[in-house]
Amino acid sequence: MSPEQSPQLFTYWQYPCVESIVYYCEGGFHPIHIDDVLHNRYRIVDKLGYGSYATIWLVDDLASGRFAALKVLAADVSKVSEVAIHRRLKQLQLNNGGSDGQEFLVEYLDDFKVEGPNGTHQCIVTEVLGPSIGVHYIDEIYDKEQYPIDIAKNLVAQVMRGVAYLHSCGVVHGDLHVGNILFRIPGIEQMSHQELQKYLGEPCISRLSRRDGKPVTSSPHEPKYVVGSPDRLALLQLCLSSPEAVRVKICDFGEAFLWDGKPVITQLHTPPVYAAPEIIFHDPVSPAVDVWALAVLMHLVLSGGTLLFGGGYFLRYSYQAMKKAILKEMVLTLGKLPDRWWTKWEDRSEYFDENGSFIGDRTKLPLTSGQFLKMHSDRMEMEELEGLEKLIRMMVSYGVTDRISAAEVVQLTPQSWMKSSHEGYRRVVN
Repeated sequence: MSPEQSPQLFTYWQYPCVESIVYYCEGGFHPIHIDDVLHNRYRIVDKLGYGSYATIWLVDDLASGRFAALKVLAADVSKVSEVAIHRRLKQLQLNNGGSDGQEFLVEYLDDFKVEGPNGTHQCIVTEVLGPSIGVHYIDEIYDKEQYPIDIAKNLVAQVMRGVAYLHSCGVVHGDLHVGNILFRIPGIEQMSHQELQKYLGEPCISRLSRRDGKPVTSSPHEPKYVVGSPDRLALLQLCLSSPEAVRVKICDFGEAFLWDGKPVITQLHTPPVYAAPEIIFHDPVSPAVDVWALAVLMHLVLSGGTLLFGGGYFLRYSYQAMKKAILKEMVLTLGKLPDRWWTKWEDRSEYFDENGSFIGDRTKLPLTSGQFLKMHSDRMEMEELEGLEKLIRMMVSYGVTDRISAAEVVQLTPQSWMKSSHEGYRRVVN
């Protein structure tokens, strides 16, 4: 039964920072509680987060004595592909030693399956990482609500090196966005449970509660209680406490696929604002989709929060409305789509004539609409902005084979971005 069909859809109150209880059904999430031990090895300590297809938990590895992150996938999506990607990368790392760029990928530790009332769930164990670089409370750390430019340069330089390494291993990430780039936690290897708890707090446990006020009937498909994701502000402050040592890692390989030089036919679920046209129009995909997404990510981080193809208000749209708005901005910025995509875009006549000229009301467009780099000039020197625009243009070419590779992105990026000085930042000290 899908969550949308679940009778629990309107039965329980929805708590903030907690996955919907409707996902605890046959084929859905595995019910997990604090102090559960999975695989006779991993003791549940706290919830780290959740997504559409999995819950993620902080666990104590009873065999190694270290903390780890445990991703437990919903039964219906517990495919072996993500595990296969992790195993391939791990084997290549063992065979090739310390290849440049692998330090920017999450460290895979183990995998296993667990049987439960909702089915068989694939479990993946990795190192514990901190918040994503896309957290919305960055204004609690920096007074301009954005990363200082030297830190921003450093972040994107690390991500591009990680992507280049992935591609050199024959792996395409397929879901590259700021939510999948996580900070490394300094010193976590030496932290005790009490020390880590200072940054995460006690587990936030809430009992299930019915909307109609009736007593909750116990079900094997549902947990006895839900655990909220922790407030990560203190952890973010720790991750950014030494700007010159800030490190990030690429995680979540749920959309990743192997690349052997031939276009792959697969349906990716990349967020629309990061999706290359070949994803939007369901064409075969290649490493070029990561390069496009990397360009959007670079612009977002370097500009201080502005999307390359559209404003943040897109995030409130439905998927179809968002796709229309993004394609409109894409054409205004890059020009008319190639015919193979142009003719597939059924809504094009709302905004453009058949030559690709805009026929709508320009007074309703954002001020930066059609402008390529949408960032304040005080973020970077003019010469550097010109170089950045040239680089990003080569990454978002409509011609899939015309886009430069991730390795070329690294080569064309100033080396100083990896070792920026971080003096003079005004920080907010709480």
